[in-house]
Amino acid sequence: MAVDEGDENQEHLAPFLTLLGRAGSVIGSMVATGAAQVIAFKRNQVRKIAMIIALALTAAIFACAAARFAAFSILVALGPEHRAAAAALIAGCFALLSGLAILLARGRPEIP
Repeated sequence: MAVDEGDENQEHLAPFLTLLGRAGSVIGSMVATGAAQVIAFKRNQVRKIAMIIALALTAAIFACAAARFAAFSILVALGPEHRAAAAALIAGCFALLSGLAILLARGRPEIP
């Protein structure tokens, strides 16, 4: 009789273990797919951030070059006899630009 009960338990246990194995495979596959999607999303975000930083640095270099050219052209246009006025004009322009940058930074909405 003991052998018959053991065989009966094995008959019920085998499908249950098979079901647990399949469920584990399905859950593992879902976790792996989700992890792959998260990694791909992170890589895409890193690429976007790197591109934004590169473009911002390029824009900063060109802005500095433009400011230097503007300052030089003001100095040349006003000539050597009006260097003090040219320097004051250049300083005033840079003060206006920095004030504008401060206003834009303060009015910027928060990034979530």
